[in-house]
Amino acid sequence: MTDQIPLDLPPPLLNGEVAMMPHMINVNGDGSQQVIFVQVNPGETFTIRAEDGSLQCIQGPAEVPMMSPNGSIPPIHVPPGYISQVLEDNTGVRRVVVTPQSPECYPPSYSPTISPTHHLPPYMAPPPFIPNSHTAFYPPVSPGDIPPHQYYQHHIPPMYNEGKSVFNIQARTAQLTWAPPAGLQNRDRHSNGHPLTCSYEVTLSDKGRNGQYCVIYSGEELECNLKDLRPATDYHVRVNAVCNSVKGLCSEVGAFTTHSSTPDCPLPPKLSHRTKSTLTLQWKAPVDNGSKITSYLLEWDEGKKNNLLRECYFGSQRHYKLTHLCPAMAYTFRVAARNDIGMSGFSPEVVFYTTGNLPHLPHAPRLVRAGITWITLEWSRPDGCTAEEPVAYTLEIQEENIGTEFHPKYTGENLTCTVEGLKRSTQYKFRLIASNLEGRSSPSEVLVCNTSPDKPGPPSRPCIKGPIRPYSFSVKWGMAFCACKSHTYFYSYKYIIVMLVSLQCSESLPLRTLSVAPGRCQPPRIVGKAKHKEVHLQWGKILCIQYVSEYSLEMREGESEPAEVYHGSDLECTVGSLLPGATYSFRLRAANEAGYGQYSEPTEITTAAGPPSQCAAPSLTLISNTCVLVSWESPEGSGADISEYRLEWGRGEEPMELICCGPDTQCEISDLTPAIHYYCRLQAANQAGAGPYSDHACCQTPATAPDPVSVLCVLEHDPTESGVYTPSTCLALKWDEPCNNGAEITCYTLKLGEQLISLGTSTCYVLQNLQPDSEYRYIQAVNEIGAGPLCPPLLARTRPLPPVPPRLECTAAGPQSLKLKWGDSSNAKSLLGEEMVFNLQMEDKNRRFVTIYRGPSHTYKVQRLNESSSYCLRIQAVSEAGEGLFSEVHTFHTTKSVPPALKGRMEGNVCEVNWESIPPMRGDPIFYILQVLVGRESDYKQLYKGEDTTFQISGLQNNTDYRFRVYVCRRCLDSTQELCGPLSPSSLFTLRRTELALPGELNSAETLKPSGMFATDERFAAVLVGAFAALSFLIAFVVEYFFMK
Repeated sequence: MTDQIPLDLPPPLLNGEVAMMPHMINVNGDGSQQVIFVQVNPGETFTIRAEDGSLQCIQGPAEVPMMSPNGSIPPIHVPPGYISQVLEDNTGVRRVVVTPQSPECYPPSYSPTISPTHHLPPYMAPPPFIPNSHTAFYPPVSPGDIPPHQYYQHHIPPMYNEGKSVFNIQARTAQLTWAPPAGLQNRDRHSNGHPLTCSYEVTLSDKGRNGQYCVIYSGEELECNLKDLRPATDYHVRVNAVCNSVKGLCSEVGAFTTHSSTPDCPLPPKLSHRTKSTLTLQWKAPVDNGSKITSYLLEWDEGKKNNLLRECYFGSQRHYKLTHLCPAMAYTFRVAARNDIGMSGFSPEVVFYTTGNLPHLPHAPRLVRAGITWITLEWSRPDGCTAEEPVAYTLEIQEENIGTEFHPKYTGENLTCTVEGLKRSTQYKFRLIASNLEGRSSPSEVLVCNTSPDKPGPPSRPCIKGPIRPYSFSVKWGMAFCACKSHTYFYSYKYIIVMLVSLQCSESLPLRTLSVAPGRCQPPRIVGKAKHKEVHLQWGKILCIQYVSEYSLEMREGESEPAEVYHGSDLECTVGSLLPGATYSFRLRAANEAGYGQYSEPTEITTAAGPPSQCAAPSLTLISNTCVLVSWESPEGSGADISEYRLEWGRGEEPMELICCGPDTQCEISDLTPAIHYYCRLQAANQAGAGPYSDHACCQTPATAPDPVSVLCVLEHDPTESGVYTPSTCLALKWDEPCNNGAEITCYTLKLGEQLISLGTSTCYVLQNLQPDSEYRYIQAVNEIGAGPLCPPLLARTRPLPPVPPRLECTAAGPQSLKLKWGDSSNAKSLLGEEMVFNLQMEDKNRRFVTIYRGPSHTYKVQRLNESSSYCLRIQAVSEAGEGLFSEVHTFHTTKSVPPALKGRMEGNVCEVNWESIPPMRGDPIFYILQVLVGRESDYKQLYKGEDTTFQISGLQNNTDYRFRVYVCRRCLDSTQELCGPLSPSSLFTLRRTELALPGELNSAETLKPSGMFATDERFAAVLVGAFAALSFLIAFVVEYFFMK
């Protein structure tokens, strides 16, 4: 089908009482709901009409899961030239496929494990359809490419048809409850053995039914408390079910309206106008919350500031004027709104002042205290100002010799102020200005005050007068700056003493007298005992006035030239790298900027005997592939004899271990691993201790023959994938690669009895041409440089030969079916004492064999075939030994179909018999045979044979029963055979005489009139059913009346 084929599906039969839950789907057909897959091939379009009338289109390839409440199959509307077929596999899963209307072949996607079934009544499709979850289906192109059958079950979330209710509705809260889908109430909450998690999502909208919805709850509970709602507001709510992370359709939208409430708290009132004795206030109306505001309540404190507010206005106006107030007085107000529900809360309190007079001229500020850089002032309230009237003060300042303008220095309501950041011993002028809500007063009188003087400043930096000598120098300095302008100081001894006591210090002048070289030092002395390679020396400070910057220590051994071994400022040092048991002479001298002093007297020190020195790297000699001889030489003398040697040995990256300890100068190491890198080091020890380790010595053992194979096993499949493996004549071997001992493995040798088979480097091999059902012993060997040892023997057994195909025969042939039978294979049963599986295949129109049955049964009926057609079939037996050969192709033929049964009828008052017409069958003509049974005769007689569908009868007798029946016959053109169909049901006809008729009027219409209650069998059966129903009703009434009551 290369064109796009629209498949139209009628609207689903939805019922509010049926909850379609995905975990109730029964694919085996045992439950009340089943899943039926509609297969959409490439190039096709599948259209589903939803409950609301909308269409959903799915492009192929896809498999669409549909839910059926009673196992029925959906009716599919297909275009002309195509038919829908139902295919069912061994697991009970059914699929609807659409194929071209061709009777010679099955659809190309016909699965080998699917058998055709008949069409069933209409179905019920699940409304929540998920297009993205369809599984693509691609038909096989050859018998070998046919994949094993599999089906996919999609978890479809339930659609909500359950009721929900909103109760306990308040002005700002409500409670919502809902019921789960019917499937979750009545059935197990599992799907295919897995738990089905179902949660709910509640969305709310205050913009109408079609407005924007917001999620307000998500969870597994069946109720939800709605909070923070607006009073007198219409809300719409709906519920979704979410199962296994898949969201279903929404429930029906529920609407509710919150109750009205008291108004919101109004904003604080605002001042619109004021005078000395009046205040005019106004305020805005708050939200009424569904009930119109009827009045407002305005409260005030009457200017008493006692936190006790009283009513000053109650009415519907939003403004009010207060009169007879005091000037420059503060009043506190708040307002509340009222409707039919009740009174709102009060607004925040607000304070307003009446107007007053300008403040009087304030008094000049007063000096509290003056410092070097600050002055503290205070002042009092102007005359005529009450204690409640808010008054602000501005303090202005004028500095001496910097203009004549005053600048503000402080603004606030405090009655004191400290002015900082002033200059020492400086005159300042201050004045004060008072201000209130009405304006500013004139400046007060000026206050003149001075800051305090400070200590004298430091003198100038001293300087050197004349040359500097080692033990003397001369200094001079200038006059100091004095901030006391009213005094004069003279340079005198007394003045210098005053300056040292009271004035600040001048800048420092660093200087240094001339240096002289240090004197002779004390000889250095040893600290502790002398070691074999080092001594620790210490010396004291030299008695010198000058600063000693460093010391120099000199060492001399025997008659050699002396050498400096230390140079620094420390009073001790450690001299190392000495020889054990040697005598050394040490001298010390000191130095400063003038140079070095004289050396001290020498100190003689003899070092102690020490541990041996570092040994030379040992020599390694290979004796064999697994043995090494290690030898070494003694180190230089250290003042004591060597007591032992310590040899450490290691391999690769592993840490070294001690393997030899003793006075010998060689060691033999055996049992080494081939082709491994080894290394070692040596250490000598005496009574003084152990010497340092020598340098590492390395060697590598040569490669040897490989190790034996450790694991050898027989596989149940061909590891080489060569396609020649058969379990009856072949054995698949596999082994683990052994250690190659330093050289790559070039080949393997397999020993089969006395025969040696040389293999490659692969670790698997297939032995062929063996005897079926026989035992073999194998011994595996590996070699490279030389042949390795043989591995342990392995005992294996070949499988018997696959079974031979059974004999296939047709036991019964019909127009549309073939009943096949095959016998047991005696050869296979003798080899395998277990059940075999048979694979029955039939040739399609493309000359390809397709599997139509696979199982242990020995019979199978092939249905939905065409009449008078030939079909080629073959069979194959399969056991644990493998798949046997296919049998020879057998050809079986279906028979021709007989015509269907006809229904005859008689019309009018004359005896005219007519019946349904049948079209020609595959070109063969059709004729009809009419028979009659008169009275109580036992045999029917033939009245008519021909191609017409009506026949008139004359010469009938009055009050005589006539029974008519008809059947159709098919005349085969390819032969002289006539195939007759089944007889139709008999029709009764009785001619009742109502008046005397003239002889010869038997053919008239008036004489042929059926009458009586039991004229036909149908009427007689109806009378019996009615009588039985009446009797049953009467018996039930009697039982109910006499026994139940």
